[in-house]
Amino acid sequence: MKNILIILVLIAFYFFLGLNEVIDETQHGKTAIITGIILLSAFLFANVIKKLKLPKITGYMIIGIILGPIGFKILTHETIDNLAFLENLALSLIAITAGGEFKFDKFKIYKKSISSILFFQIFIVFVGTGIIFFATANYFNLLNKLDTSILIGFAILFSGAAISTSPAVTIGIITELKSRGKITDIVLMVTVFKAIALVLLFPAIITYAKYFLIEETELNIGLFTTVFLQLGTSVLTGIILGVLTIWYLKVIKIERSIFLLGITIVITEISTLLGVEILLTSIITGIIVQNFSKEGDSLISGIEMFSLPLYVLFFCFAGAGLHLGLILNVLPITIFLVLLRLVLIFVGNYAGSVFAKEDNLVKKYSWLGYAGQAGIALGLGIIIERTFPGDIGEIFLTIMIATVVINELIGPILFKYVLIKVNESNEDGVEK
Repeated sequence: MKNILIILVLIAFYFFLGLNEVIDETQHGKTAIITGIILLSAFLFANVIKKLKLPKITGYMIIGIILGPIGFKILTHETIDNLAFLENLALSLIAITAGGEFKFDKFKIYKKSISSILFFQIFIVFVGTGIIFFATANYFNLLNKLDTSILIGFAILFSGAAISTSPAVTIGIITELKSRGKITDIVLMVTVFKAIALVLLFPAIITYAKYFLIEETELNIGLFTTVFLQLGTSVLTGIILGVLTIWYLKVIKIERSIFLLGITIVITEISTLLGVEILLTSIITGIIVQNFSKEGDSLISGIEMFSLPLYVLFFCFAGAGLHLGLILNVLPITIFLVLLRLVLIFVGNYAGSVFAKEDNLVKKYSWLGYAGQAGIALGLGIIIERTFPGDIGEIFLTIMIATVVINELIGPILFKYVLIKVNESNEDGVEK
């Protein structure tokens, strides 16, 4: 109760300053005060949420909702835009950490399980979502008036988005619980591979969907060439930055946290200037450092020294950006797509586990680790809205945001549950 009261005092303090026009003089001063309120409120609320045995990530997102446009309107879209650079830094850090946690030696141990689960999940979720979405579209008011070609295009796009699993949620829960074990490793590696696969596949999926959604669109090999050139540049950039990071951690050694922060800034700026994929570049950087040097532990520990405030802001922004009101407008199809995705993930995970002859814990529980969606899926929705202007892009983005809202809220809860259930959580610092 004390923490809640302090949060309310912080909110009242903000409005007091606003009424006295103290924070309206400069936009930078206002943004700094808001950032401080977010961080303090998130820290205090995380302690409250922990007593309820919910993930801290969920607490950060709830604070974002409370302070955001549908709450006290402290964290506005304008403020988020002003702090977008920090959000990109956090995304890069999360992706570097995901790559840094990806170890070839562990992959070799579980390679059959990872490969088969990855294949069956992607195949069953993609194909199943597309077929079932198209077959049931006429039962939903928002979709039953659309032409067949548009429904086919939507089916392709929703199938691609359904593959997405959030590396941010996965890394966040693993870090919070200090979890170690087979299911932790398998879920993390499958999630990283799915992120890479989605970054590689989605430009081609969008290009193919255009054929059905936009009249007079022809499949052009030049479009695919541009996409693959961009992805190749991203991989090459990640390799170069990975080698540079290895050299610094091995030779220079001092102030490694500041250097790693600099690397993330470089990745963020390069992604803006050259159009490289920030997620793919960051993951490749982490993989190179972890698997081609002995500096993997230095990479992870260096990031942990300064990453928490950025993670907090990232998930608070995610909460503030959730358009909860949209769910009411597309509630039937949203619930349908969320449940369909969970069922298909379970089927794909179970089939992959059976094929790999995995134990019952992996078969029954590990699928819960893939429920979360966040920045990637939402980013894909925004790309699609820009690619298909008008009603097509708006309808897709509305449904996409609504499904991500639910998946983003339930994902951390389900993953935390499974890690505790299979006894891989070391939240109290005691190795199991």
